[in-house]
Amino acid sequence: MNIQKNNKTVIITINMVISFFSETFVGMALGFFLGRYFDNLLFDGERMIFAYVLLFLGLFAGLINFIKRVLKNIAKEEKNEKS
Repeated sequence: MNIQKNNKTVIITINMVISFFSETFVGMALGFFLGRYFDNLLFDGERMIFAYVLLFLGLFAGLINFIKRVLKNIAKEEKNEKS
């Protein structure tokens, strides 16, 4: 029983890590290219203000999603241990 629980925990952890990296990468890539588009529209490609701002916004969005998912998983595990 304990081995199955450990395997399930490992699988959930790997799933969360893979989801974190994929969501963060996609958010950063979309932010960068969308920012470059806005920079080219407004500044004729001379500055990269929006590219960096939206890149970091994508990074922080991925981190916030990861933290929420970890906290939710911890709360679910604590609930399962009590019952």
